[in-house]
Amino acid sequence: MPRTVRRAPEDCRSMTELRAEIDAIDDALFDLFAERMTYIHRAAELKAEAGLPANIPSRVDEVVGNARRHASAHGLDPALYGAIWEKLVAAAIAEEERRLEA
Repeated sequence: MPRTVRRAPEDCRSMTELRAEIDAIDDALFDLFAERMTYIHRAAELKAEAGLPANIPSRVDEVVGNARRHASAHGLDPALYGAIWEKLVAAAIAEEERRLEA
């Protein structure tokens, strides 16, 4: 679900207002993570049909590299977001493996 900005950071006049905005962003992130997981589930189905493994290292490298580039383009620490994405991808691979073994 798209997030509607209620207040810009500079318009927040208290920590309560600021925290509410951060919490709303976090909620939106989890909506996106849940949506992403539906694609992971479908990937497991397609990989099963094609006889592919859950872990395809070249794709892992591509996804993590994309995360680093996106982070850098947004003025964020590419090492930090690369590490976060490595964990995200590892969890996705584990989920795909569970589904492929079922």
